[in-house]
Amino acid sequence: MRERFGLITCVLLCPLLARAQQPSSTLMAVDDLVRTGISNNKDLAALRERIGEARGLSQQARVRPSPVFELSGSTAEPLGSTGDHEYGAGLSQSIETFGKRGKRARVAEMSVAVAEANINTRSAQLAYEIRAAYSEATAERRKLKVLTNLIVLNQETLRLTEARVKEGDIAPLEANLLKVEIGRADVSRMSSQGRLASAENELRRLVGMDQATGIADADVPLPPTRSLDLLKQQALQNRADLKGARLEEEQQSAGIALAKAESKPDVTVSAGYNRQSTQFEGLYALNSAGALSPIRDQVDVLNFGISIPLHTSRSGAGNVQAAASRASGARLHREYLERTIPLEVEAAYQRWRTARDSMQLLQTGVLDQSDANLSVIREAYKLGQLRLLDVINEQRRLVDTQMQFIDAQADVARTWAELERASGGNLQ
Repeated sequence: MRERFGLITCVLLCPLLARAQQPSSTLMAVDDLVRTGISNNKDLAALRERIGEARGLSQQARVRPSPVFELSGSTAEPLGSTGDHEYGAGLSQSIETFGKRGKRARVAEMSVAVAEANINTRSAQLAYEIRAAYSEATAERRKLKVLTNLIVLNQETLRLTEARVKEGDIAPLEANLLKVEIGRADVSRMSSQGRLASAENELRRLVGMDQATGIADADVPLPPTRSLDLLKQQALQNRADLKGARLEEEQQSAGIALAKAESKPDVTVSAGYNRQSTQFEGLYALNSAGALSPIRDQVDVLNFGISIPLHTSRSGAGNVQAAASRASGARLHREYLERTIPLEVEAAYQRWRTARDSMQLLQTGVLDQSDANLSVIREAYKLGQLRLLDVINEQRRLVDTQMQFIDAQADVARTWAELERASGGNLQ
């Protein structure tokens, strides 16, 4: 029984110290999950429809006002009067002044770019959420593997111990101690199974994938090849939310010019033709045939006109003020992002470095030492200087350290994903 503690320690450490296995063709690594999630996400699909909406509005903004064709007519016969008729046709055209159409088209065109920036911002956030959920699921899977291996080995050791108890070589207490350890590990395994199921369900929800697709283990991220200053510069150049804020500021500034132009009156020109026919009641005259006929008068009239609304200085003042406030708000939002994004990148970078250093310290300074301590205690137990309980306690400490190491690995993966999101690009 005592010789088997070396095997226990080895099997417990191997799943953690070995590098992640290469995923098979049926497994999906984190980059595949991110691409699938962005492709399947219905919220992003709805945002993509806004690009089509913005393009349609941009196309519509270039359309000139349509001319108005009008037909008119009047007669007095239904009211008992005879002889009075009037018919006419007219055409009017509104002419936009002060470059309204061009300014309106400019504002609408920028709506397309703003919609695209919004999609990129949401995609970056979704990628971070998927990577964070991926690291959580991977950590729970590794913890479950450690606990399962521990239970299997302890059960095998228990069978040997019970055989020695029957032979009278050792006291029954040692078998009871192992039973307690197996029970504790089994409870921890059940809890880990629940957390793993919850983490995987959350990951599948974010990605939109089915239960049949496997998930590969994540590797520990590598150090960035760029300095902190370069990461800050990259963030200021590539962050989709900052691009969107700059575009929105430009759009709102163009909106001020549009509001000022729209406060100016448009001109409407018109032309029309009227024919008036009047019969004088009770008056007759000889026609060309020499017969008496009612006297009628017919007049053809060609009309021209121009219409200009009489706007005052207050006619569009409210719209101009609203546009100026929107532009000011967009500018303040852009300035806020430009100030906070470098701080966000630095904070994410420091969190990642702290997590990485903690993981390395656990691996080299704690996990390895805990393994060595267990070896020493095991040798002392073989010599009869320590009890089985001492070995079990040290084994518990080793398992706790392994769990901390797995959490540290997950923390490194999470903070790495956060650093990628904050800097606005893939750092591999």
